[in-house]
Amino acid sequence: MPSVQTQAVQQENLASVFEERAENLSKNELMSWTAEGARDRHIIAKLKMPGAKLLSGPRGSGKSTLLKKAYYDLLGGDDALPVYVNYSRSLALEPLFHRRSDAPQLFRQWVALKIVDGTASALREAEREEPPDVAALAREAKGFIQALETGSPPKELPKPIAPSALLALLERWTAACGMRRCVLLLDDAAHAFSPEQQRDFFEIFREMRSRVVSAKAAVYPGITSYSPYFQVGHEAELVEAWYQPEDAGYLEMMRDMYERRVPGELRNRLAGKSELIDYLALACFGLPRGFLLMLSQILGVEEDASVKPTRQSADKAIAAHAAIVRGIFEALKAKLPRYKNLLDVGEELQTAFVKALRQYNKNKSNTRKATVIALQEPIDSELSTILAMLEYAGIVRKIEPVSRGVKGRFQRYVLHYAMVLSENALSLGRAPATLAAITALRQRSAHAFVRARGASLLGEDYQRRCVLNLAPCPSCGASRVSPDASFCVKCGKELVESSVYEDLLRAPISALPLTKKKKDGLLSNTNIRTVQDVLLDEDTQKLRSVPYIGRVWAARIRNAALEFVSV
Repeated sequence: MPSVQTQAVQQENLASVFEERAENLSKNELMSWTAEGARDRHIIAKLKMPGAKLLSGPRGSGKSTLLKKAYYDLLGGDDALPVYVNYSRSLALEPLFHRRSDAPQLFRQWVALKIVDGTASALREAEREEPPDVAALAREAKGFIQALETGSPPKELPKPIAPSALLALLERWTAACGMRRCVLLLDDAAHAFSPEQQRDFFEIFREMRSRVVSAKAAVYPGITSYSPYFQVGHEAELVEAWYQPEDAGYLEMMRDMYERRVPGELRNRLAGKSELIDYLALACFGLPRGFLLMLSQILGVEEDASVKPTRQSADKAIAAHAAIVRGIFEALKAKLPRYKNLLDVGEELQTAFVKALRQYNKNKSNTRKATVIALQEPIDSELSTILAMLEYAGIVRKIEPVSRGVKGRFQRYVLHYAMVLSENALSLGRAPATLAAITALRQRSAHAFVRARGASLLGEDYQRRCVLNLAPCPSCGASRVSPDASFCVKCGKELVESSVYEDLLRAPISALPLTKKKKDGLLSNTNIRTVQDVLLDEDTQKLRSVPYIGRVWAARIRNAALEFVSV
């Protein structure tokens, strides 16, 4: 039997193999572990080309992988200077908007100086000589960025850089390096920004274009607010990153990902059980991160390495993943507190979708099952907002509308397959064969869908429940009259919003997507109790004092905390 130390090392190695976020992988890991189908190659080619692009997809859809692959492809050539920038820490700037009148200006400078810092990093990684002003400005930018992201803006602010000036700098630096083009690859762009910040971001994005410079940004479907002058399709081409499980080469690509990512000794445990791999590939709903999570669970990577992959363990992994996807939606209550009531109705809508599909599929053959809900248009603004947030979480996927003549026009939404499977929305019976579930999802009729209205799913009064959840006056407790009210109508005192970011920092570690074993280990062996405690352990010394947590796992836990307060 392996020693505790040996088991810990094995867990560390496997934790690295099953790392889901592309930005945490090295270049070699990214290139050797990630599968690349014809669709991926087409998207990467678009990202490397001139012209503005918006790469759209929910969390876990592979946007970072595509951007990083485009970055490394360009980095190895002599034609274009790629600049990769990650804006995931934007929420750390949110407290400034409660305390400083110049917060919008600080935010715009943060966006611009992140690009300067990314340019310097790209030149170093490509081992190219930095123009003198790049190095000097990047040093200043790094200090400013770190100060803002830790909540303590410097007393002396750097000289503001207008978008036009930044564009000119990028053009000059590109020419100085002997390159023809500069490609900005902006990850986590406008994800956690407020609508006002999103509009500011896209005004800057809109100006980052010339014969030399082109920008690409990763965005979420549904919830991104563009500026009044930014027209999607005209200002930038929309490119979808989300894989479609019904695509002809989908299962082949996911099997390739499995072969590349999973070590041989673990693959041996799934020998002769290829249907389980396909089952999980469909259950992840085209989101590679979910596929890796479920694979690691059925192989016992994070909890019990002696567990045997079975249909029962696959169903358990799918149910757990469905809960994680629902949790992403539920977490919006902390990040968007004023939308709490709409999010509550959104949880009702998920249940209603499952019930409607289950009823429709009850007497249908395996090739006539439905996973699509078609909502009759027009769809009111409250329901549209809820559906947009469900899209963000990856719970539903918006597809082309259909017209049924006099019956009207219907907007169609596909429900996440993990929820469809775990809640028997296909009505396959008590213990259906794995192949039956795969057939029902792969060979379902494209014309099969449930027609519905918001009121038929949620009740006639649902719109009255979709009101903004506005915090009362902290001084007298009176209700706010509108979201934009600055002063209380009763006592006259200023209405101050609490900081969402600071509330997230105070959240207990139970809120993080870690296994029970890891959470129990932290509670038993350290004084880490909150998300902020994890982030304050910068050298991960406390995290690594826990049995079975080494360098790789400590980094994963810290990244989980960063992601919790980021997007």
